[in-house]
Amino acid sequence: MDAKLLLCDFAEVSGGKLFVSGAGLALLASATPAQPYRVNLSLAILGLINLSDTDAQHKMTIELVYVTGRNETRVPLADELPEGNDPADRGMFIAYFVAPRSPQMLPGDEWSMPMAIPMFGLGLPDLGPYYFSVRVDGREMDRASFRLMPPPPPQVADLPGGPGVAQGDQLLGGPPL
Repeated sequence: MDAKLLLCDFAEVSGGKLFVSGAGLALLASATPAQPYRVNLSLAILGLINLSDTDAQHKMTIELVYVTGRNETRVPLADELPEGNDPADRGMFIAYFVAPRSPQMLPGDEWSMPMAIPMFGLGLPDLGPYYFSVRVDGREMDRASFRLMPPPPPQVADLPGGPGVAQGDQLLGGPPL
């Protein structure tokens, strides 16, 4: 079994296919100027299933890690730990799945199992480098890194009130604020 992970603006699964928009994010700008820094992203995961991986339960974990120098800190993605799980998994997204064996599957075949996980409004504790890690049955399958940047400065535009008026400083069609 293997899995590939992409960070993207949006992902969804339809008809057994993975649809991805804005893939390959490496730099993310926060939508908020202070902690928690909010971001909108989706994880697009393509699981690759072999014949020997079918008809058995598997445990997938997704971990978000903040990197500072040589230290790595898990950023909680979940508040609760499913019953019977290892306390070391606290804060990870955990999913159990069974890939059913298809009668058309032959030895040597590798079938895909697409997954899309939206994380809109995800709060991050600090600016800087992060990575998502996807594990299946305890083995890391893939990792996707990104760096969180501060929000961009407000854009300045020439609006009816004159040059250099920041957007939002004046109501269109109304008096200057």
